Amino acid sequence: MPTRQSLASNLAPTSWALHEDQQGLRATARQFAHERLEPLIGHRTDSASWRDTVKLAATLDLASLISPEQMGEMGIHRGDLALVLEQFAAGSLEHAAELTLSSAALMTLRGLDALYRLPERELRHYFDGTTSIALGIPDVDATGFWVLRQHPGSPVMMISIVDDHAQLALATLPAQPDTLGIVPVAVLGALSIEHVVRLHAREATRLVPPRQANIAGDPIKHWLTNTAIYLTALLSGAVQHGVRFALAYSATRHTFRKPILAHQLVAARLADMLTSAHTIHLFLRWIAEHDGEAPVASVSQMALHTATEAMDVARELVQLCGGHGYVEGLTPAARFQSVHWFAMLLMKVEAALSAFTTPA
Repeated sequence: MPTRQSLASNLAPTSWALHEDQQGLRATARQFAHERLEPLIGHRTDSASWRDTVKLAATLDLASLISPEQMGEMGIHRGDLALVLEQFAAGSLEHAAELTLSSAALMTLRGLDALYRLPERELRHYFDGTTSIALGIPDVDATGFWVLRQHPGSPVMMISIVDDHAQLALATLPAQPDTLGIVPVAVLGALSIEHVVRLHAREATRLVPPRQANIAGDPIKHWLTNTAIYLTALLSGAVQHGVRFALAYSATRHTFRKPILAHQLVAARLADMLTSAHTIHLFLRWIAEHDGEAPVASVSQMALHTATEAMDVARELVQLCGGHGYVEGLTPAARFQSVHWFAMLLMKVEAALSAFTTPA
């Protein structure tokens, strides 16, 4: 019946349909992730093999995609970048973050016309394993901040209190994580999560943008929004991959002579997981493709929803697979062991949005 087909095709707004360039970007990232990252989930990788993967990831040329159009590059929209980042999370979140850690900071600096503030001007070096920009997420009382970093001594994008005013800054942290004032929290492969007490004046700090610059908009809001989009994209990709694993497992695992997905309770749990994956993805796209600056309240809602749903899906994935779900080296266990760290950081971003920005 033709009316049924037309109604089904009009359920989603046409603005959400991926155009050809978006489809190409996502397909390229998906192929790389499927071939190089997905087989590594839950497994340790030897350094030589991982170096080859990093070199191959550099050929995807995220640096050129992020570089501004006035430099003759693509100047990718953050909504398109989010589609790419989701695909990287088909592997472990640690590997995905290691390859893309600088993305949020570079997008922020580009938007503020402040890429010249970087200590390393060649953007390609932030994606070839040479260096990176750490994520710095402030405590709501401004007494310290949380850091996700890879390279010792790498610059960290953070919020600095200058003359009782919050300023976006690039700071240099001590290279050693056991330095006074830096508390190690977790090790995620080559990455580390640390809590840092407020930096002293002796630490090298560059305000971004400089104090005398005339910048439209709120740099702190810009940074926190981009960080929320970045972490949400990684968690969204992890949830999507987890649901695909659950569906495949449920189709091949049999009880009472039929696939477990044929049982009503299992089917309902799978439906809930699939719904979570779709809602996170659509929420992310709406925020990432928002013209201008997205409202703070909406970004906060996205962060809260994503962190909660990602944790629920990770737990459901383990329970759905039973004893098989927590076997080391398999997808359910790997997701369960890492998702909560990224969800925690996303919740810290949500709290900082409320504390350091003006609701819009």
